[in-house]
Amino acid sequence: MLGPLTRALVGVPARTLGLLLDIANRLSSVYGENFFADLAKFVREWKYTVVEETKVYLRRLFTATIGATDGTDTYETATKVFDGWLDSDFKNWGIIFSGVASEIDIDVNELIEDGKFPDFFGNSVSHLKKRHLLGSQFLKFCREHPDKLRKDGYGTFFLLTRGDEPINDDFSNVFVASAGFGGIGRLEAYVFEFSRDRVWNAGLGRHLVAPQQ
Repeated sequence: MLGPLTRALVGVPARTLGLLLDIANRLSSVYGENFFADLAKFVREWKYTVVEETKVYLRRLFTATIGATDGTDTYETATKVFDGWLDSDFKNWGIIFSGVASEIDIDVNELIEDGKFPDFFGNSVSHLKKRHLLGSQFLKFCREHPDKLRKDGYGTFFLLTRGDEPINDDFSNVFVASAGFGGIGRLEAYVFEFSRDRVWNAGLGRHLVAPQQ
């Protein structure tokens, strides 16, 4: 076995030679039989485990603040903010703009990996709670910070719920609003069901607004 062993050592990375020498010394020591038994068990049971890297979908661009909301906004006031288009499904799906909330700091993130809503917003109630904003906060951000919205036809995403309800376990009351400037430079807002089976292209540089973590 010395010949094959010597040939095998030629291909071993240099950084492992010290460990191999240590193994050889232990095998030839007075405790060699015990060490051999443990080593043999380890070698027989060892198998390579593929460790999947956690994919990062978002990169923070900057922070901002959404001021306190007083509950006076309605669909009518929202149409004045979104003078280019306000998706009728905001009303059809029961998303309101009249919630009352304190001032909040938010992160504006960029989507850097293709993915579906659960990929980059989160796929558990606890994750979505951290991303959730009231409809009134969404409206106030768009009204007060239009300079922080996309202006090239692609939207900025916001996670909302029906009537500002707590998030359901099945996400049936969760929606994603998209706000941005259209081709004629007017502000538009669309809304999608969270469960929508669509992969969003990160190459288009879409943004996502959520409470600061």
